[in-house]
Amino acid sequence: MVTRIRSNERGASTLGCGISVLLFLAVLYYGAMIGPHVWNYYSFKDEMNTAARFAQTQTDPQILRVLAAKADEIGLPPAAKAGLKIRRTPNPQRISISTQYNERIDLPLLHRIITFRPQAEMMY
Repeated sequence: MVTRIRSNERGASTLGCGISVLLFLAVLYYGAMIGPHVWNYYSFKDEMNTAARFAQTQTDPQILRVLAAKADEIGLPPAAKAGLKIRRTPNPQRISISTQYNERIDLPLLHRIITFRPQAEMMY
């Protein structure tokens, strides 16, 4: 059986595929540019969780030194170190570590300042 292709449908699948590929590449590009900032946030948050877990054996200045070194190592802005806060409560015994910093992301059609607020809390 032979079917005729109507002239107004020619190239429709190619156009749809092209748009899909273009959209995929845009998401991939934006993700690759934003991804390192998110990776650094989770890496620093993980270090904060580790510091909170072992806080019973360390003083606050020791914890601050470790976290400041990690912030320098992964290239966080100075506000990440300057804003570090450690709070200990005696009853129940709890430690809370937090900070706040901003990252500027400049992309085509997107210029944002994102505020990251990593925190860790541990009861012991």
